[in-house]
Amino acid sequence: MTRCPVVSVFRSLALLLVVGAPLTAAAQVCDDNARTAYQNAVNAGATESELEAQFGQCRGTVTQSVVATSTNFNIFYEKMNSCGLHPQQRRPACDVEIRQVGGYGAFPAGSNEFVRFCFDCDLNGVFEYSVVGSVHVTNNISPQGPSWYHSANAVAANTPATCAWGSGRTIRMRAILSWAAQPASCTSKPIWGNWIDFQARLDP
Repeated sequence: MTRCPVVSVFRSLALLLVVGAPLTAAAQVCDDNARTAYQNAVNAGATESELEAQFGQCRGTVTQSVVATSTNFNIFYEKMNSCGLHPQQRRPACDVEIRQVGGYGAFPAGSNEFVRFCFDCDLNGVFEYSVVGSVHVTNNISPQGPSWYHSANAVAANTPATCAWGSGRTIRMRAILSWAAQPASCTSKPIWGNWIDFQARLDP
């Protein structure tokens, strides 16, 4: 006869209590209480189907607060759709959508899509730090057509004291996409590309 380890018995009992308990009225509206219950269920080892049964209705709730804004210049060839910050890696990143089959340079020489990431860490309206990332692109030689989605990112090293990593502080950021020519500053208007202004947080 195969025995179940004692730890498995305790885990099963804990999971039963967490997943089997009905959601409170507050949790049914998928608020902070529902999030806590979900995290507890995950920590107790709930399966995907158990999570679905308990919390599946939360997909219907849509919340919106501060919205990122995009300023488009010429986005026929390339465009950023969204950006973010990985605060633990100190790495900002944006997607770069390649929208045409040509106009980037013959394979394999190609060209670069540059993104300047700008930081306003004390929310005074001035970008006090920036760093540039890029991704290399070429004219298409594959049978598949557009769009293609790449990523441009950079490591934010030697940031000023106002950008206190791990502080939990909310900061304002701007990403500037520019094909072939690096954006010279945080107010550069690219010929081809766009801006995205967004909020991020310096979580620990």
